[in-house]
Amino acid sequence: MRDQGYRTARRIELRDRTLSRRQLLRRLGVMAAAGSVFAAGAGIGTRLVRGPRVVVLPNGAEVPDGSTRDWGKLNVISRAAWKALPVDLSARNENGIYEKDRNPFGWYVYTGALHDSYQTLVVHHSAFYKADGLATLREVQRLHRNDRSWADIGYHFLLDKDGTIYEGRDLGARGVHTQGHNTGSAGLCLLGDFRSESPPEAQWKALVDLGRWLADSLRVTHIAGHRQFNLATVCPGSEVIARLPELAATLGLEYGSDGYVPAARGGAGCSCCGCQSQL
Repeated sequence: MRDQGYRTARRIELRDRTLSRRQLLRRLGVMAAAGSVFAAGAGIGTRLVRGPRVVVLPNGAEVPDGSTRDWGKLNVISRAAWKALPVDLSARNENGIYEKDRNPFGWYVYTGALHDSYQTLVVHHSAFYKADGLATLREVQRLHRNDRSWADIGYHFLLDKDGTIYEGRDLGARGVHTQGHNTGSAGLCLLGDFRSESPPEAQWKALVDLGRWLADSLRVTHIAGHRQFNLATVCPGSEVIARLPELAATLGLEYGSDGYVPAARGGAGCSCCGCQSQL
């Protein structure tokens, strides 16, 4: 019976490689109910005991680790190109794949067309700048993974002072950048501290170009600064927040936080404040 259960599970795995982790586990659960196998385990893989082990790993859509998106004329440095660290599903504050009741704050992947999931672009600043943009980018990822205990960098895009655009967390996954307002918002982070310094024009132009591409691709309706959602932070800095109404007009978007549709799925804390509240 064990061997038969293993062979059946293996046929399902080979036949349906496009199945999500949850779909495959559901099928295996049906088999377990029939007494073929017994499923146990958690985290990245699921182990089937009482017989040869089968490990079910999240597929590429569930853990996007390098984008293959068509950026059009937009020059974006991909995760693979800047050597981003891989997604860590064992991270404490996301704690594996999203499950509505058991893990609402987990790694959540949008289903269906992305333009049906996003409403708002949220602009941030990193609040510091290292030797160069790449060093700053890697420090942001280190802070988010090590200090905040998130599975990956929280922002979807990060923009350097020279106009370089880096891909952060894959757009297909919920970000971790705005406390209580992550599901349905894309996080755009300007690298630097803009409380008293203005973003260089090359960086601002990159934000305009990226915003235009996102507005067209995601069909968002609004753009806002981080502190319009989370009043305790000064992010993205006074010099950026003052120019966001102008940016909204340029992109043909509404300005402000009222376009965000609150989600019942939950969401992790914000990046700039460092809060750990799971709201």
